[in-house]
Amino acid sequence: MEAIRFRGVEKSFGDVRAVKSIDLDIPEGGIFGLLGPNGAGKSTLIRMTLGILLPDAGDIEVLGGTRTLAERGLFGYLPEERGLYPKMKVGELLRFFGRLRGLSGKDASEKASEGLERVGLEEVIKSNVDELSKGMQQKIQLLVAIQHHPRIAILDEPFSGLDPVNVELFQEIVRETVAAGTTVILSTHQMEQVERLCDTIALINQGDVVLRGDVTGIRREYGRREVRVRFSSTETPRENGLDELVEDLRAEGRDVRYRMREGITSGQILERLLGAGAEISRFEEAQASMHDIFVRVVSEGGER
Repeated sequence: MEAIRFRGVEKSFGDVRAVKSIDLDIPEGGIFGLLGPNGAGKSTLIRMTLGILLPDAGDIEVLGGTRTLAERGLFGYLPEERGLYPKMKVGELLRFFGRLRGLSGKDASEKASEGLERVGLEEVIKSNVDELSKGMQQKIQLLVAIQHHPRIAILDEPFSGLDPVNVELFQEIVRETVAAGTTVILSTHQMEQVERLCDTIALINQGDVVLRGDVTGIRREYGRREVRVRFSSTETPRENGLDELVEDLRAEGRDVRYRMREGITSGQILERLLGAGAEISRFEEAQASMHDIFVRVVSEGGER
């Protein structure tokens, strides 16, 4: 069963079509990356899923059915913009949101204490939210989103403003959340987090899904189209017929990445370079990064 199914979902704001008849399945279990540049339609899609906005057309099914607002305890949500009450004490705020999501008073108190201990903030339980640093507030936002063990947690830019130590902590907590049975939908611009965490992704651009699939398969597909070469000197061949085989290249000192034309193999690139007298210390098919794939697909347009 899919966690969420979108069928023909559309949303416009005046003359702007924010979401254009999207069909998309988000599998239950694991971590799904919802990616795209600013203004792509991701936030609109998230808000329609949560019932904050209604679609102009199409259907959204959650866990096999159409869910009512009363069932929104199925969701946990960490918004990109902080949604905390600044003058509430941290413990009270966590208990409030826990009760709002269906926890008993006792369970809400226990989850608040357990969560604060997990993120290393036990000492701020009686502090006002506005007394906390941005990183601490982001930890509180994460606890609000997951403390009631939702079936689906939507995390919008969860790593924003975090130092490397807390990024690692958030990654651990996200994995623990999935292991406990929650499907996580991760919306982020940090492609290195996508590579580390996500099982499958959808890339949205200008309201359309332009790329979808499992991360390993996508990287493998794009990697077959590039080779990475390290030359023994900075004198790297740029001509000698390479333009017949290569669409693009990027050079950093002795390291060059060649993007092969359709139908060209890495062996042909190696043969041409050696024929041009190049001295090569390393030659390998490149594993394309999600950052490179993101930039390329958004720049080129078109659905894959």
